[in-house]
Amino acid sequence: MKIKTTGLLSALITLFLASEVVGGWVTEEVTTYGEGARDTTICYLQKNKAKTVGSKTMILDFEKGMISFLVREHKVYWSGTPDEWLQGMEEGQKQMEEAQLKRMTPEQREAYTQYMKQMNEQAEKPTREEEIAVEVKRTSEQATIAGHSGRKYQIWVDGELKEELWVCAEIDPQGDETDRDKVEQFTKAMTGLSKEDSYESSPEYMKIATYMEQGYVLKSVTYDEEGTRKHVSETTKAENKDIPASEFSVPGGYKRLSTAEFLGVMMHN
Repeated sequence: MKIKTTGLLSALITLFLASEVVGGWVTEEVTTYGEGARDTTICYLQKNKAKTVGSKTMILDFEKGMISFLVREHKVYWSGTPDEWLQGMEEGQKQMEEAQLKRMTPEQREAYTQYMKQMNEQAEKPTREEEIAVEVKRTSEQATIAGHSGRKYQIWVDGELKEELWVCAEIDPQGDETDRDKVEQFTKAMTGLSKEDSYESSPEYMKIATYMEQGYVLKSVTYDEEGTRKHVSETTKAENKDIPASEFSVPGGYKRLSTAEFLGVMMHN
């Protein structure tokens, strides 16, 4: 079981950097996957805090460097720093692995041990992250999305189209009083949680998709190695408004779990 956080984090930070001094932003984003499945995410952003409500709920406090995950169906949550989450995940997965090994036959344990040895050896090999060539191309194509004009940019990796982004320059990420140092520190800590696509951590990609030097991303389309669409994320609503502080707090009646307990809930949710 893998809890993906980088996509939500990127969306939160782009909106956060685009927020105005007065009030916050409430947005709705619809993601459509290759097989037709759809997922709707609501984002709340205001005063160094952010929250997404979708298949799971995530609350970020850039000022304190804290992150919280909530499972509404069971009224449980986990809260801590990105480093604590990463460490807890490693420890929790180790505990679950040990429990699984106890239920295996000697032959199954031997096969599993050999498999994990191969996986660890593979993980220790140098990655291609520093070798890949990432190019951002600005096109002449524009579209109106959620009432705003967006210009299309293409992300090419080693000569292959990986992603298209519609960027809105009207929403100015430079026109606020965001503590960018804290946001950047938080982002770097969070990137240790998942590195599924190395190009996403390249400076070229981060400038346009995370730190939004050209504006706010209204829509993104990602492609697989065959050039087929993997998923499309599009903003359908964007409203500038005051958000109560309680929106960024864990609701009353929720039980706090250890990382291992929380991972167990997520695996069966």
